Amino acid sequence: MRGAVLEREKVWTYEDYLSGRIPEEVSEVIRGKEVRKMPTGDTHGFMEALITGLLLKSKGPYIVLSGEVALLLSRSPLTLRGADVVAISKDRWKLKGGAIEVPPDLIVEIVSPSDSLPYILEKMEDYRRWGVKRQIWVFPEDREVVVVAEGSLKVFGEDEEVDLLEGVKFRLKDLLKEVEDGGD
Repeated sequence: MRGAVLEREKVWTYEDYLSGRIPEEVSEVIRGKEVRKMPTGDTHGFMEALITGLLLKSKGPYIVLSGEVALLLSRSPLTLRGADVVAISKDRWKLKGGAIEVPPDLIVEIVSPSDSLPYILEKMEDYRRWGVKRQIWVFPEDREVVVVAEGSLKVFGEDEEVDLLEGVKFRLKDLLKEVEDGGD
């Protein structure tokens, strides 16, 4: 292979993150390797807003964040994930303009049709190993919700009530109805 140039895949580090060298097109960094994903659509964004609204209305002792919230799972190798909705106790985290560096009390992910099963399972496991207490995975196309908490995984149908956090519940069919109505 005379004259061929072999390019090495860039491995991102925590120092790259701190210095702002990681391009904005990189949506996540998993064990140093970049992941680029297309932005989500309006339906995904609306569902994210509905769930965020439910959490904000509860007036609980949590900071509620949404919109690909940066989560720093590991500095070495760098693992930086983006979550749709996050709730973290005000006692454990104060806003400081960067990635969240401690496991949130709740992460909600709205699964897009382009998300592969291996990607979902890897992300679920990363969150579990990091110490996230409660994960809610919303599968709008399958009309199911998966809750990962306390070492177990439970699947809920669209008619079943799902606990987000203490006293905050939803039924997927109600969220889907709001999405279908377009917010009317």
